[in-house]
Amino acid sequence: MKTKYTKFILGLLLFVAIFSVLFSEKESSKDSFKSYNITFNKIDGVQVGTDVLISGVKVGFVNKVSLEKNYPLVSVLIDKNIVLPNDSSISIQTDGLFGAKFMLIETGGSEESMNEYDFFSFYEDSILVEDLLKKIIELGEINKNES
Repeated sequence: MKTKYTKFILGLLLFVAIFSVLFSEKESSKDSFKSYNITFNKIDGVQVGTDVLISGVKVGFVNKVSLEKNYPLVSVLIDKNIVLPNDSSISIQTDGLFGAKFMLIETGGSEESMNEYDFFSFYEDSILVEDLLKKIIELGEINKNES
């Protein structure tokens, strides 16, 4: 009976130690990011944890998605060492035709930089594959009728 009690206590201590290490890493990692906001018209496929890239390099992730005045409000966390000009744009892209969504930042050329919690002024909504295919079919039908 004594060994069962000892194993239980050791297991509980190990669980608490692992949990505290994981929790402390999350808190310290959020200190190394700045938060920015974007209000989109539609964000199909974007969720908490979606990657944010600049020139193909991951620089952050989506931290929060909410609805404000019937429009999606997305909060992203970007590495605090990245300086974003205030005319930078952000768009929702798809990795391949049916791949995962990610957000792409295109840095602007302004001398002034964005401050933490600022909103991106320039953005591009998510494009649905269904909408894209519908446009391709419509173009094909127009070309067919012209021939």
